[in-house]
Amino acid sequence: MPVPIRPYVLAMGLWLTACQSVDPRMVEARTASLYPHRAGASAAADATESPSLDEVRRTASLASYLNFGLRHSGTLRNAYETWRAAVERTAQTTSLPDPVASFSQFVEDLQTRTGPQRRRYGLTQNVPWPGKLRQRGRISEARAEELWQQVEARRLAVQRDIAVTFHEYGYLGQSLRIKQRVLELLRQLEPVVQSRIRAGAGQQDLLRLQVEIGRVENDLASLVEIRPALSARLAAAMGYPSDDLLPLPETSEPTLRKVDRARLVELAADRNPKVREFAAAVVRHRHALELSQTERWPDLSVGVDYLETGSAVNPATPGSGRDPWAWRVGFSVPIWVHRYDAAERQAEHELTAASAALHQLRGDLRADVEHAGFALNDALRQVALYRDTLLPRARELLDVTRAAYRAGRAALLDLLDSERSLLDFEVGYWRATRDYLQSEARVAALVGGGFR
Repeated sequence: MPVPIRPYVLAMGLWLTACQSVDPRMVEARTASLYPHRAGASAAADATESPSLDEVRRTASLASYLNFGLRHSGTLRNAYETWRAAVERTAQTTSLPDPVASFSQFVEDLQTRTGPQRRRYGLTQNVPWPGKLRQRGRISEARAEELWQQVEARRLAVQRDIAVTFHEYGYLGQSLRIKQRVLELLRQLEPVVQSRIRAGAGQQDLLRLQVEIGRVENDLASLVEIRPALSARLAAAMGYPSDDLLPLPETSEPTLRKVDRARLVELAADRNPKVREFAAAVVRHRHALELSQTERWPDLSVGVDYLETGSAVNPATPGSGRDPWAWRVGFSVPIWVHRYDAAERQAEHELTAASAALHQLRGDLRADVEHAGFALNDALRQVALYRDTLLPRARELLDVTRAAYRAGRAALLDLLDSERSLLDFEVGYWRATRDYLQSEARVAALVGGGFR
């Protein structure tokens, strides 16, 4: 006759099927650091709280573009969701396989002294050798950490790409304003040249002036033509869905601060997400090596069997109709030594490869940071040179030459040369400003964020 399964059998099953998972508080904290305006909501819901397209266009600032881009970047969302999937993988790798329930119906009752045994019920749980599940969990956690560092790297790349393109677009706006202003000044000279021709001067000055006007108009047309391409690049960098031209940003003069390249190298070695990703890969392969060393140990299986027994022929027989049950223990027999040796060698090679990749990355990163730091300091020097020396002198020279030309003491060619020099210096100043701001963005991406 059937009897209830003992409570401790159920408790054993619950213990055997227990599994570990990544700390949900850590997951929520990292999610909040990436999408700070949501807490506990789905990642897709965050997009509904972001600024509208009109607000982004109206503001047209780097901060608003960065905010919009971090919320709408498809590559960043892809990296984030891939990491979340890896987090969920940890609970799967540390879980025991599903227990196996079995049922046997005897074709002929198995006659025993206490009665005929008619059916057998079984429950079996396979249990890996102690430590295997823990190592698999550590491997999954290290892989999730790798993917999180990829998220961080993608976040920095999105910020860098938006900033670099924003400053390129701002430089275009400054170039357009300078060319338009120069064109207006050149056209204002035409009446002066015409009056001198009426007074008996030759027409060569007028021809030179018209040639210069044509050259500036051509440069201006080229800048106008390239604007849609730069606008589209900026929109793509921040995931802006509209095809409309983005407004030209107002570029302000930067605050110049020289950087210590040695300090940048230290920051990059400590905070660069690519370095952290490769370091996590080394940890993952180290755990994989430890796991491979345990594969040659047997896996266990535990189970319980319950047999349904009918009444004996003589009901007075002691134990008549009592249903027996039994514990069952088994283990695998790991005899294929060559397979386990090969798995260990594979894990050793993979660990060596990951360590070599990390070593090479650190060297490459140091070189990249050194070059980026040089570019930043060099752009700073050029901005200061244009702002403090070249531009003031070029403006002074133009004022003197313009007054001399109006008084008849200078040729038009001298005036055009002065105008062209000032134009080149103003464009050069804003080009150096663009280079400085873009270098700041590139350095920030390399060192893992702010470095001031």
